[in-house]
Amino acid sequence: MTTPLEVVFADLSGSLARSDTSARAFAELSDDGSESTHRAIAHHLREVTAAYALSAANMANRSDWTLGREGLSRKKGYNSPEDYVQALGGGGGGTKADTRRLIEAGTMATEAEAARDRQEQADVLAREHPEAPPVEVHRPWFAPLGDAVTDGTLSAEAATAIRRGLGEPAVGVTEEMLAEALLHLLTECRTLNADQAAKAARHCRDSIDAAGIASRADAMRARQYLRAGTG
Repeated sequence: MTTPLEVVFADLSGSLARSDTSARAFAELSDDGSESTHRAIAHHLREVTAAYALSAANMANRSDWTLGREGLSRKKGYNSPEDYVQALGGGGGGTKADTRRLIEAGTMATEAEAARDRQEQADVLAREHPEAPPVEVHRPWFAPLGDAVTDGTLSAEAATAIRRGLGEPAVGVTEEMLAEALLHLLTECRTLNADQAAKAARHCRDSIDAAGIASRADAMRARQYLRAGTG
């Protein structure tokens, strides 16, 4: 039987509360112990933040504007999912921008998981009915970012920074182009912080845009040449 998530995190909080996390306890660590402890805390924080992002996305989904007054945030007296999620953080919580990034990261992870589930269902149907035409499953171009948040490869902050840095598909910039760029960024950004990841993603998008401009310019010159040749 699966332990309810509320119980899991209550137990974790209880374990921390029963531990000595005073400044003195950290000061008594050796140099190596200080480093390994900090790494362990950072790893734990990333896992908790991934769950926090999924939870924030869940709250936002239950508060979708299409639900009107039946949306969770509206029923609780808040104007937006961001306001509601931010309030749930209690005093000393993050900014609304922090909350928005958290929801974005959780939404990416949720959509990536949904795409995996659809693919698994399609694979089952293909095995059970090999005579049927294959079912094409759409996978968002940014799905690997959502997977990276879930498995702890990237922090929620870094994943959101990369998504924002790469931007959205546009004229001359396809989802396939962004997906290919993302694969390179995932490898490059494993050891980068969120600020560095954002810079790398923006540079990557600038390169894509520049290549697209050059390609469109070449195509325009080719058309002009053809018109001149047939005039």
